[in-house]
Amino acid sequence: MERSKTNHDRLWAAIDAIAARHGLSPSGLARRAGLDATAFNKSKRFTADGRPRWPSTESIAKILTATGSDLTELVGLIDARMLRRRGAAMATTGDGDPGFPGFRDDAHGAPPPTDGGGGHLSFEVADHGMLPIYRKGDLLVVAPDAAVAPGDRVVLRIDDGALEARVYLGRDDGGRVFAPLAGGARDVIADGRVSCLARIVWVRQ
Repeated sequence: MERSKTNHDRLWAAIDAIAARHGLSPSGLARRAGLDATAFNKSKRFTADGRPRWPSTESIAKILTATGSDLTELVGLIDARMLRRRGAAMATTGDGDPGFPGFRDDAHGAPPPTDGGGGHLSFEVADHGMLPIYRKGDLLVVAPDAAVAPGDRVVLRIDDGALEARVYLGRDDGGRVFAPLAGGARDVIADGRVSCLARIVWVRQ
């Protein structure tokens, strides 16, 4: 019963996070998805006798379609909340991976991710180099071993430069293609110049 309650809480928290990412309240998200405005209200998440009420798969599909999100993003949000509940490291306190100095790995009590990657690393933005999307003090959780698909937000290091946050657009003859998070000209980076790359799975701002 306790595990079911935890999973229930994590799923609804992930739905709330998707709403917040798009500047919406739970009611606003429901309306955008074509559902009754009260469908995601906190009062609707439990039955009258206190049993957890789960969103239907159809409702979840409508949420993802309405916000341009995908199931991987939803799972990443659910998984990130599991990491927080189990006390995973959520600060810049050591080098969890040689390619990602400043990240902390999941060897400090965190479970493995559910998205096919080998582990999650957390990173606190230390300066203003990722503006205007990510600010100093924001927390990024990334999955270095997870597959990266076009449209994913990623952090990468080009040559020996600073970590950057970009959108991955796919491959071209000359290498991998990225664009700034805030929009702008695409940039083709030769494979040999990308020294580390990880998909962003969760952000706390």
